[in-house]
Amino acid sequence: MSAGETEGKDNMTTEETATPSRRRLLRTGIAAGAGMGIGVTALASPASADADPVRVGQDNDAGAAGTSLTGGSGTVPALTVANGNSAPALVLTPTPADKVPDAAPPGTMTVTPEGDLVLGGVNEMALVNLSGWANQTLAIAPQRILDSREVPRSSRYDTHIAGGRENIDANGRLRAGTTIHLTVRHVDRAAEFRAVAAYVNLTVVNTISAGFLSAHSSSVPRSSASSLNWWDAGQILSNLVEVQLGAHNGNGFSFAIYAKSATSLVVDVSGLVLADPFGI
Repeated sequence: MSAGETEGKDNMTTEETATPSRRRLLRTGIAAGAGMGIGVTALASPASADADPVRVGQDNDAGAAGTSLTGGSGTVPALTVANGNSAPALVLTPTPADKVPDAAPPGTMTVTPEGDLVLGGVNEMALVNLSGWANQTLAIAPQRILDSREVPRSSRYDTHIAGGRENIDANGRLRAGTTIHLTVRHVDRAAEFRAVAAYVNLTVVNTISAGFLSAHSSSVPRSSASSLNWWDAGQILSNLVEVQLGAHNGNGFSFAIYAKSATSLVVDVSGLVLADPFGI
């Protein structure tokens, strides 16, 4: 071997040799994610030092070892991950449920089996709901969907009545011991973003005697719980309740209101719980 050949080999060793205690990001490529259980698609060719187990496009197991990235700025990050083939640039492998930490150390990120992120912060941790079951509460401008006093002489609220219109008497009262089913299908964004619950303000007017209202999903039987109580005739009382939505006779986004004793009833919707807030 000539002197020139020996010198070239020494230069290569100085530049690329990795030790067990340190991973190196080579000038010719980038490697990241060892010990984090993630798959990374890098922008350049992968590291090739024999002691570094991180390989782009392959399964990597670094055991208890880790990789730290330092440097970068607001305009030039320490690590950029991208994929030009419309595939995920970064895939986080879920952590088994019994291994998800109760208190995540600051700067850590764990993915639950449901696909949600657990982020570690200062003195607390945050759960970022990313799964298909994540909901969003949306406040809306209050919309009246029923005033039973108008029902006998007007069809104004018919589009919101899913069933039980016949239970409203000629004086505009919901009869004692009967139920009316209402739908929020025509409330803005309820159907578009798949509302699963609604915030409704229930008001009783012209009560006859002591009684209560019970609001519940149209898809389930009424329970013994009350949503609004009154104790005398001629009272005007209201209460805000969150009620799950269901279906009644094919009418979706519906909930039921049962009246123990006869009363006029006013119902306003002021918020929605959306299952698909971004239309995904």
